[in-house]
Amino acid sequence: MYHIDNSSAVSEMPPVHPVLFTQPRWFTEGGEGIEPTYPGADWYNIIQAEMLNVLSLAGIAPNKNELDQFAQAIRLMSTDYMMPVGIPYPWPGSTAPAGFGLMVGQSFDGVTYPKLAAAYPSLVLPDMRGQTIKGLPSSGRALLSLEADSVKSHAHNASSTATDLGTKETQDAGDHVHNGVPSRDNPWEIGGNISQRFNPANLGNTDPAGIHKHLIELGAHLHTIIVDAFGSAENTVKNIAFNYIVRLA
Repeated sequence: MYHIDNSSAVSEMPPVHPVLFTQPRWFTEGGEGIEPTYPGADWYNIIQAEMLNVLSLAGIAPNKNELDQFAQAIRLMSTDYMMPVGIPYPWPGSTAPAGFGLMVGQSFDGVTYPKLAAAYPSLVLPDMRGQTIKGLPSSGRALLSLEADSVKSHAHNASSTATDLGTKETQDAGDHVHNGVPSRDNPWEIGGNISQRFNPANLGNTDPAGIHKHLIELGAHLHTIIVDAFGSAENTVKNIAFNYIVRLA
């Protein structure tokens, strides 16, 4: 795309004439008393100015030998509107396409990529490997700040069923008898050196207990429950791994 480039042209665009018709009008080759359409310098100048401004907005210098500059400008400007510089985009490849870069925490040149520098003034791209994006909360958290993984505070409920085991019996056993003090031949056999005043032989004997049982009342009671830890090394949801890329501009 290029502007008019011959000696018949002027260096300044002439003033545009006042509007004659508010409804669109079209070219004709003439005939049957109607003259062919003559666009005039006004129309050509307006069209040329529009096209040159499109190239200028896209940052493209007019070149006579490039016949796709207008298409390039449309592509670049539509990309700016549809894919603003700075937005992380999921990408299914291991390398970024032309005009994009992987977001792996690397620094970049702000002069080469001024639009990217406006989005990331630190001139360092976030490392998006293993990260997810979260909307900025109203708690005062800073933009682009990293939040470590954590679990919301919560409790676990656990209980055991109350059981009344009633009264239990022990096994049959325990046949025994307790005897008193046996008879002694002399007072010193039971210790001391004082003469024995009476014979305590067999005093204090008990009746035989015989084989018997004991009853143990267990009653209603609970058991302590221990809740074991479980889970993975970090919190996550079902996911598919993508690389994050960003436009370089």
